[in-house]
Amino acid sequence: MGSILIVDDNEDLCFSLAGVVKKQGFSVATAATGRQALALAHCSIIDLVFLDIGLPDAHGISLIARFRETSPDIGIVMLTGMNDAKTAVEALKAGALDYIVKPFDLIEFTTVLKRLMQSRLMEKKAALERQEADSESLIGQCEAMRQVHQSILTAAAVDAPVLITGETGTGKEMVARSIHNSRQRQNGVFVKVDCGTLSANLIESELFGYEQGAFTDARVAKKGLVEMASGGTLFLDEIGNLPIELQPKLLRLIEESTFRKVGGLKDITVQVRIIAATNSDLKEEIAGGSFREDLFYRLNVLPLPLPPLRERGDDILLLADFFLHRLNQEMKKNIKGFSDSAAQALRRYHWPGNIRELRNLLEREVIFNRSGWLSIPGLCRNRVDWPSEATDDLMTLKEAERRHIQHVLRKTGNNKSHAARILAISRTTLRQKLTETDPEK
Repeated sequence: MGSILIVDDNEDLCFSLAGVVKKQGFSVATAATGRQALALAHCSIIDLVFLDIGLPDAHGISLIARFRETSPDIGIVMLTGMNDAKTAVEALKAGALDYIVKPFDLIEFTTVLKRLMQSRLMEKKAALERQEADSESLIGQCEAMRQVHQSILTAAAVDAPVLITGETGTGKEMVARSIHNSRQRQNGVFVKVDCGTLSANLIESELFGYEQGAFTDARVAKKGLVEMASGGTLFLDEIGNLPIELQPKLLRLIEESTFRKVGGLKDITVQVRIIAATNSDLKEEIAGGSFREDLFYRLNVLPLPLPPLRERGDDILLLADFFLHRLNQEMKKNIKGFSDSAAQALRRYHWPGNIRELRNLLEREVIFNRSGWLSIPGLCRNRVDWPSEATDDLMTLKEAERRHIQHVLRKTGNNKSHAARILAISRTTLRQKLTETDPEK
C-alpha cells in the first residue's frame, strides 16, 4: 500500500481527490500550505505528492527541492492552472515526474495516480529484492561471520563512522549497504564514492562541489556528493587512495559536519553517515606518510574487519549453493549441484578474489555446463592454480581409476578425445567410465 499527499489550498478539491485516492486503496493526507506539507513529509513516508503550483505561502516549484531534502525518492506531480509550456518545463526540470493542468476531471487524475503509483511500487519492490539479495550474499555460519553480523547491528544503531577492512571481493560494499538499510538510514540516499578511480584533480570538486567561477569550466555552481548524501550515507570505497591534501577536509567534515565547496566562502552543514572501506593496511600508509593518523582514528571508531573466503570453512559451500540457485533462476537452468570432488576442491582453493571470484567462476561454469552437475574439469577450465583432488594412499582400484581419469581430463582441458588417446581407450569407453564414476555425467 502506498501513501499519497495532496497539497492545495482549495479545500473542496482536496476532499474530492482524497476520496479518489482512498478508493484506489492508498492512504492519503492533505495540506493547504507548503509549510504543512513539508511538516507531513518530514514525519511520514510519502510515495507521491500532488502539489499545487500556487500556494498561499510558497511557489510549488520552489518546494520540490525542499521535499527532496527530506525524502530524496519522493515522487511529485504538479497541479497548475496555467496552461502554458513554460510552467510545465520548469516543473519537470525541477524534478517533477508529471503535471496536470487545471481544470481536470477525476478520470484524468485517477489515470496519472495509478500509472505513477504502479511504477513506484515496482521500484520499491525491486529495491527490496536487491536489499534482500545483498543480505543473503553475506550468509555464513562461521564464527568470523557471526561477529560481522553483530558488528553490522551495532553500527546500524548509531551514527559513528565505520571503517570496513578486508581483501578485494570480500563484500565490503554489501556490508556498507546493510548498515545503511537499517531503520536509522533507510529513507536516506546511499552515495558511493570510489576514491581509487577518481583522479586527484577531480575528486575534490566531485566530493564537495564547486561555486560558479571556481575554475575555468565552472560556469554554474554544482552540488558535490557529500551534499547529495545529506540525510543518508556516504560510502568512501578505497579510502586509502584519498589524496593527502584532501584528508584534512574530510576530517573536518567528520568532526564538525561542515565543509566548503571549491571556491566557496561559506560553510555548508550536512548530516551524513560516513562509512569507509579499504583493502590496504592504513597503518602502513600512515608510516609511509600517505595517510593521516588523526583521520584514521576518526574513521576507525567502529572497525569492521571482513574475513577472506579461504578462512570461512563450510561457508564456501553455503555461498556456492546460494549462487548456483540464483544462477539457475536467472539462466533458466536446472543444474543439480556439485560433485563430491568439486565440493572438496571449492573448500581447498585459496580464493584470492574471494566472494567475487566464486560468483564469477560459477556464472561461467553454469553458462557452459551441459551435464547437470558441476565438476572439477568444468570448474578448473583454463585455470592452472586449481587444487588437484585430495590424495589418499588407501583407496579402491575404481577410485584410483576415477581420479586418474579426472587428472587426465584436467590436463587436457576436458578434451575427451585427447584424454581417451592418452588413456589408450576409446572415447566410448571413456564415456562409459565417466558414467560409472558419476551417473549424472
